[in-house]
Amino acid sequence: MSFAETVKRIKAESVQSESNQYVPPEALFLSLEKLYLKEIKKLIIQLNDSQGAQSSQILAQIHETDRLYLDTRGMEITAQVLFSRHGECDMLGQKKLGLSPNAAISEEAEKNMATTNQFSGALLCYSSQEHPPLIAVSPMNRAMQTAGLVIPQEINNADIKVLPFLTENSVSPSGFDVRSIADMQELYDQLSFWTSPFKKLLLKLCIWTHSDEDFSPLYEKRKSAAEKIEKHGKNKILSDGDKPDVCQDLKYHGDKISETKALINGVAQRDCWLFGHGKNFRAFFQDVFAMDSAFDYGETRRVYKTKINEKTSLYTPPYVLVINQKTGKIEGKYTGRAAIPLQKKSVDPDYASSSEEKTIPDAPTAMSQLGTPVIRESGTFEKRALENSARVEERLDPEKEIERYERSPLVSTSN
Repeated sequence: MSFAETVKRIKAESVQSESNQYVPPEALFLSLEKLYLKEIKKLIIQLNDSQGAQSSQILAQIHETDRLYLDTRGMEITAQVLFSRHGECDMLGQKKLGLSPNAAISEEAEKNMATTNQFSGALLCYSSQEHPPLIAVSPMNRAMQTAGLVIPQEINNADIKVLPFLTENSVSPSGFDVRSIADMQELYDQLSFWTSPFKKLLLKLCIWTHSDEDFSPLYEKRKSAAEKIEKHGKNKILSDGDKPDVCQDLKYHGDKISETKALINGVAQRDCWLFGHGKNFRAFFQDVFAMDSAFDYGETRRVYKTKINEKTSLYTPPYVLVINQKTGKIEGKYTGRAAIPLQKKSVDPDYASSSEEKTIPDAPTAMSQLGTPVIRESGTFEKRALENSARVEERLDPEKEIERYERSPLVSTSN
């Protein structure tokens, strides 16, 4: 039985449960969640074994599986946000232990991702022609280069923004949006040795060991990337003048997480694709979803903006998508963890640590209103399930529920 057919069965039995207490919603949803994780795991394996057009078809299946699952939970998808970390920029190679200012991606990664934009359109949920996407990019070199290579080739009407709050969270010059010796001197002068000694020392070392000539190739890479990005949009991101460049804000001291939330809050019925940096995005996911895991090079995490009971929420599914830096192919990585609004964190026991197997951790709600503090529930899901256990007996066993849904015929809801 397909996942779609199983969802249909669960919906039918959910209706029955309201009339004759056949099985409470908690048991149905627990079974649905297990089936969903199982289906996603299977599709990720298929994605990694596929090529070309077949990969695009499987990516579409993954999205449809997400949609069916959320719809059954009463959550309507109202927008999608993609968080993509830049391509390979190695600490020892390109970043030179942090002493290579505003480091670019590796030449190998740039070459290997040259064809990624032929297939990246499969990550979109909406028609780009009917719902022009919002594309927001960090002004730093490696994020600009990645966006120029990855934005789907068919997009030509996007709303494009270059946003300083997407820059990296860093203590070393390789993570600063500096474009000249003067820029590094300006940042150096802003810092106090007593509050940021390491950062100040690294900047001084870079000022001593670099010249403005070192920034010329970086400017050319950034300008070339910006020109590629502009072809996908209806607005310019390069300034006018003898040396056009993207915006820069060396005095930025805002709240990056709050500004990212505000950006998402304004997105409706379209895709929003953010190109940025690992530490920045990691901080966002830790704050919103209590997910503290590093982003790989080229990793894209999907977040659905949803509506439930007329309130806006967020949901991130139990997988990530990664652009293989050796081939440029979009692959998947099953994590077994999903942040579910107004519920506990879904954890696949096969992918949980030993401590998680004993106690499933409480997860934050994905925000009942964007911009408000994250609310952590105190085990209400487990408590409600325990209260209903006497009524459902062995039917609460999700594995038995899966077998029953997959083997028995579809229940008729007609009288």
